Amino acid sequence: MRRNFVSLSIILFIVILVGCKPDTIAYNSNTGHDGSRDSATQLLINSPRTDSISAPEGDNEDWYFFVPQEEGLITLSLNIDKPAEMEGQILLLDAFGQNLNTMGLSKGQSLYEFPSFSVKPDRYFVALKCTAGSSPYTIRASFSLPPPPPPVEEPPEIEPEPSKRCVPISRCNPKRGDRCCRPKETKPVESEDETVIPATAKTVIGTIVLVTPREDALADIKINGIGKRNGVRPGAKAVLRGLKRKVSIYACQTTYCNATVKATSADLDRYDKVEVVLDE
Repeated sequence: MRRNFVSLSIILFIVILVGCKPDTIAYNSNTGHDGSRDSATQLLINSPRTDSISAPEGDNEDWYFFVPQEEGLITLSLNIDKPAEMEGQILLLDAFGQNLNTMGLSKGQSLYEFPSFSVKPDRYFVALKCTAGSSPYTIRASFSLPPPPPPVEEPPEIEPEPSKRCVPISRCNPKRGDRCCRPKETKPVESEDETVIPATAKTVIGTIVLVTPREDALADIKINGIGKRNGVRPGAKAVLRGLKRKVSIYACQTTYCNATVKATSADLDRYDKVEVVLDE
């Protein structure tokens, strides 16, 4: 009788021990070689990849990386074969592990697609994390070049209206709708700032090599190629060619003279020739 009691106790202990054994599997304990960012599998661009994931078996995470060869757009899509019990999320990360986008898995939804986003030649990561359910799936990273910029529309050319012949002032009547002719421009009298040199005058030409602007709209200039050697003296009649602007010579050396002229530095960059009348 005692022997039967001992045997029964041992059998009861074994039953209790087996009944208390945990039947849960630790998260990501059976993920294989692609369960973290450090061991991510390469996902080739424009090439679908098929795999499977299973939370009950401890395969909770699958990680991938892809590397675009040039700047463009990537569209990431995921198709789950058996979505009925699937729960979890899809993460999109940059090369530093910073989250770019996240999408949650919903039971019964089989197709997921991230909006197209800009990429450059760098590494990007995708993580599929499953907290419930199991299923085969297909993942794809599709690359496309960015669209070309829209063409610039040029404004339509406006054809000028045909010109209406003018009426001489003596017969013009604006009230009648006449377009009066402009009066002929008379040659202006030489002003203090303008100098006209007669074509028959004996002249010598020098080149401005130094410009010092002043606040009173004048510029001090140094003119090479003229001087005492050419017979040029202070006060000689001189003009800035091109602008016909009077040049006031106030000092001369053997091969150059110093003068002032009413002109800007931009004027003197374009017109740098000074013509001086020589005394007979």
